[in-house]
Amino acid sequence: MTNFRRGFKSWCESTAIQYRTVLGLEPTRPLPASKLAAHLRVRVLEIENVPGLPQAALVQLTKRDADSWSAVMVTHRGINVVVMNTTHPPGRRSSSLAHECSHVILNHKPAQVIPSPGGILVSSYDRQQEDEADWLAGTLLLPRVALLTIGQQGVNFREHAREYGVSEDMLRMRLDRTGVTLQMRRRTG
Repeated sequence: MTNFRRGFKSWCESTAIQYRTVLGLEPTRPLPASKLAAHLRVRVLEIENVPGLPQAALVQLTKRDADSWSAVMVTHRGINVVVMNTTHPPGRRSSSLAHECSHVILNHKPAQVIPSPGGILVSSYDRQQEDEADWLAGTLLLPRVALLTIGQQGVNFREHAREYGVSEDMLRMRLDRTGVTLQMRRRTG
C-alpha cells in the first residue's frame, strides 16, 4: 500500500462529506457514483454504446478479456468520458466510476496520454495517483461516518452493500481499513 501524504485520508473524509452536502445528501447517506459523475460533468458511456467501436473490439473487451479492465477515462474535445465495462456487477461498476471521478477531483495529470484516431486521448496514471484515486473512491462511496452508522445498526453485508451501491468486498475492506471493524469489536467484546 502506498504511503499517502500527511492528512490525505482526513482530506478524503471531509471531501466525501462536502460532495454529499453540495448534492443535498446527509453525511451518512449513499452517494451514487452516477450522481457524482453528473455533478463533475463527467460523461458516462457503456462500452456497447461507444460510437464506431468495431464489433471485434467489443467482443474482445466484453467476452474474451472482460476481467482485464473496469473503466477507462478518455478525453474528447475537452470532455471527460468514462467508458464502463458493463460485464461487471453493479457494485464494481460504481467503484470504478467513483475511481475515475476521483482522478478528476484530485486534478491528477496523466503519466501517459495515448492519442487515438478522432482526437480522443486515453490517459494512464502512475501508481501513486492510482492509489490515491482508489482511497478517495472508497471514501466517497463509504465515508467513515457512514461506516460507523452501519456498525451501530449491525452490519448486514448484503443489505448495506446494496444500499450504498458497492460490493460486499468493498464494504468489508472499508470497515477494516478505517478501523471501524476493530472499534465494533471493542464495543461488543
